Amino acid sequence: MKKLALFSITLLLICNKTYTQNTPEATGLSAITFITIESDKKAIAKEIAQFRSKEYIINNIIGRTNGKDIRFETESLASDDSSSLVSIAFNCNELNEKGLLLAFFGPNTDANGELKDAYGFRYIPLKEAQDLFKRIDKVQDDNKKYLSSDNDVNNVYIEFEDVKFVIYKDDGEQIRVFWNGFQIVWERTAFDRSKRRLKKWFD
Repeated sequence: MKKLALFSITLLLICNKTYTQNTPEATGLSAITFITIESDKKAIAKEIAQFRSKEYIINNIIGRTNGKDIRFETESLASDDSSSLVSIAFNCNELNEKGLLLAFFGPNTDANGELKDAYGFRYIPLKEAQDLFKRIDKVQDDNKKYLSSDNDVNNVYIEFEDVKFVIYKDDGEQIRVFWNGFQIVWERTAFDRSKRRLKKWFD
């Protein structure tokens, strides 16, 4: 039964009418794919994180193999409760490439200005990903008093290339992420789990 459900979700993603907004490859971005959700959102998010991420990796990170067999590994690290952001570890020894892949899934504005469900991937090399985790932690620590003095009013804004982060408090620490039309909250539990598991995966 589970195999049938997975096949149905995969078929939906393959056959569904989708189109893309191309983005510059210079910052490691992929096209955004718009989809129509007709089944369980979390199941589709799992399909995107487990299998569409591999499609992104072979097309945008590995590229042409020139007849070689290329081995690579991936593992989902963490997801928030809404499945709008999934963190994925990636390693390819043959290309000496490793890092963090963020899978975004949620509402985005298409070329016609309509808000539709979409997904996209943002790849961050390992050292840069580790530095980003440390920076976000430091920003929260350095601004703890300021953020706590007025919940959901006081904010701290930082950037990592084309990814923007707004850090604030609203019944706990919140990290709102803006990237390529997506706007999601990276929940603290998922953030900490991603940071911890990424480090453990590469140790």
